[in-house]
Amino acid sequence: MRTPQQGLSLVELIVTLFVVSVLLLIGAPQFSQFVANNRMAASINEANIALHLARTEAIKRNSFVSICPSPDWDAIDPSCDPNASFTEGWIVFIDADGDGTPNLSIDGGNGDLVLQSHQAMNEGMDLRVGDANGIIDGPQFIVFAPTGYPMQALNGNNAIFNLQLCDDRGIRDTGAGISAGRWINIGPTGRPQMHRTQDAVEHPNNPLGGCAHMGG
Repeated sequence: MRTPQQGLSLVELIVTLFVVSVLLLIGAPQFSQFVANNRMAASINEANIALHLARTEAIKRNSFVSICPSPDWDAIDPSCDPNASFTEGWIVFIDADGDGTPNLSIDGGNGDLVLQSHQAMNEGMDLRVGDANGIIDGPQFIVFAPTGYPMQALNGNNAIFNLQLCDDRGIRDTGAGISAGRWINIGPTGRPQMHRTQDAVEHPNNPLGGCAHMGG
């Protein structure tokens, strides 16, 4: 015998659509927050990895290792751009200039070698960099000496000791006091320390000012 098939009644269809719409209204913001959290974590971790790599290689190779902005990071022979920012991409390289001091230039004949290239950051990210006092207006660079200690200055320009990453959520608390933004401070010995709580990122000790400028 054939079993008669019955579809949804109009009332059942309306109820089903209502339930689905409620679930979407509840779930969509949470999913958006999940994606934003993952994007922030991935971006700041990549910056942190670059810092640890540069410091470790400087000690291991007994040489200066530099990190500089490089819009042509994906070129066969990438270069530093003193007028660029880290948001446009960066490179980590052995900066073994002939006179024993770094020069933020990749000179193949002196043993310079690119260790890592990184693409431009997501357009939704706002990266601020600065020294111990605030945002740096001049060329952006980080240089680790063979001791693993970071250089304070090069060619009359201050080096970067702080990196702050924010997005359009601003100072929002993403849960348990964790900030939507992140702040990395490079200590006197060269060890990067990442701050992720709201209290730390928005603290007056952060010379880059926190993420309030991004709204949220």
